[in-house]
Amino acid sequence: MKPSAFIDICLARRSVRKFQDRPVEKEKIERCLEAARIAPSADNFQPCRFLVFDDPKAKEALADAVFTGAYAYTRPLARAPVLVCLVIKESLLVNKVAAAALGTKLQFVDAGIAGEHFVLAAAEQGLGTCWIGWFNARGLSKHLGLKGGYKPVCLIALGYPAEDQGPRTPRRKPLSEIAFFNSPPR
Repeated sequence: MKPSAFIDICLARRSVRKFQDRPVEKEKIERCLEAARIAPSADNFQPCRFLVFDDPKAKEALADAVFTGAYAYTRPLARAPVLVCLVIKESLLVNKVAAAALGTKLQFVDAGIAGEHFVLAAAEQGLGTCWIGWFNARGLSKHLGLKGGYKPVCLIALGYPAEDQGPRTPRRKPLSEIAFFNSPPR
């Protein structure tokens, strides 16, 4: 395969769990948000909302609401300079119809696409991220007072990686095991 700047960014992106104690410039956060904003979504309904917490006190209050009890395992990620809550607007008609017809809630697909745009934009700027799926979603909803069909999907820790982690060597299946042309998976 030919070299590709995009593939290089994908290879550079990794889950970072230790961050420098250094704030992230607002312009860099906004670039990540812009990448997420322009992500495609089902029928262009754009159900995703990104709630950014970079104030230490607000971030600590959020952590107290979402990283307790069974979710305490992921609390160390609250040390990241920025925590981003990715929420969706669940009541969109197109998503209800798709869920009924296909069995797939497209707003979660949309959230994955927008979230990945966000983390790839972060990697391009030398920032590290970690998707956080293990958190108290009810605690988050209560803490933020989410109403109107908004539902938490995930959190994303964002900041400068604490150390150079060297080249990424992901354990991935070969292309021949995941891609099938003109036939079903074997």
